[in-house]
Amino acid sequence: MEVINSTPYAMERVVIFDKQGNETLLVVIKATYDFFQEGTRLAAVQAPIVHADEYLGDELTTSMRVASDLLPKRPSTGVTLFGEAVSSKGSVRSMQVGVKIGDLACSALVMGDRLGFGQINNPQTFETMPLIWENSYGGFDNSDNDLAKHDALQDNPIGRGFMASRSELSPDEIYLPNIEHPKSPLEAPRKGGKAVGFCPIPPAWLARRQYAGTYDEHWQMERMPLLPEDFDERFLQCAPAALTANHYLSGQEPVTLLGMTKEGQLNFHLAAKPPVVGVRLHKAGSLSHPNLESIHIDVTTRQVCCTWKSEINIQGQAESLRSVEARIL
Repeated sequence: MEVINSTPYAMERVVIFDKQGNETLLVVIKATYDFFQEGTRLAAVQAPIVHADEYLGDELTTSMRVASDLLPKRPSTGVTLFGEAVSSKGSVRSMQVGVKIGDLACSALVMGDRLGFGQINNPQTFETMPLIWENSYGGFDNSDNDLAKHDALQDNPIGRGFMASRSELSPDEIYLPNIEHPKSPLEAPRKGGKAVGFCPIPPAWLARRQYAGTYDEHWQMERMPLLPEDFDERFLQCAPAALTANHYLSGQEPVTLLGMTKEGQLNFHLAAKPPVVGVRLHKAGSLSHPNLESIHIDVTTRQVCCTWKSEINIQGQAESLRSVEARIL
């Protein structure tokens, strides 16, 4: 099969099986733009297609920096962000951060380090703070010798500030979260607190795991290696809930970043030019309009990636594929 990329973007194609076991051609196209105050431009070097989830370190204990591009198409557009809180006023004890893209918005209160609940209202000063899940409310408490008493905040098992109901931790010896939900601040051990973040959500966390389906004996006997019947495509969505749309975005939305750059507030408009995909079989052809399934903003590099996907049923026709072409109309 000939692959023709007539766009300036990165492109990849792979044959997968859908939930019903049909051979499906997955075409992934990713555009990378530089952004700046009130503008964007196509990046001189386009980011490659990501073949597997990329973490800051160990996948069990660190944040995911960017999610794989080669999963099946997500059911709607999700927005993820990698960056840090940046004070435009020098050292501060707390500040607001947020991102808004179209009608989607997520905000957080960022504070300096606090060791113990005795310092809950006395954070240290800071100028920058990584906006990663490790700094948000959450965590895994294995302080008790009894495994049955171990517990984690299922929405963020790698965060800080969480204490199990039978914890052996001292409330004055644990680090409190640097990133808190504005409407649910941590008030005392096991009182208040809600995980909030901007990075992609790993597949093992509750927000995604609850949609993974049932892999039991029935599945092993009747469905394997296909996905279980109760698999929900929302499992594929890795963006935080506040940044997950209920439809596909156009790629023309306004974007506001608050407290993540030295400018204090940075505004720009997405101006993504969507591609089309043409597939030629032995005796026929088709044209597909990919959906914009993910927008990833990396504030540290001042780049935004827009990723479109098409899924084309080619059941029984894989050997007849002659070419797949991506182009911009």
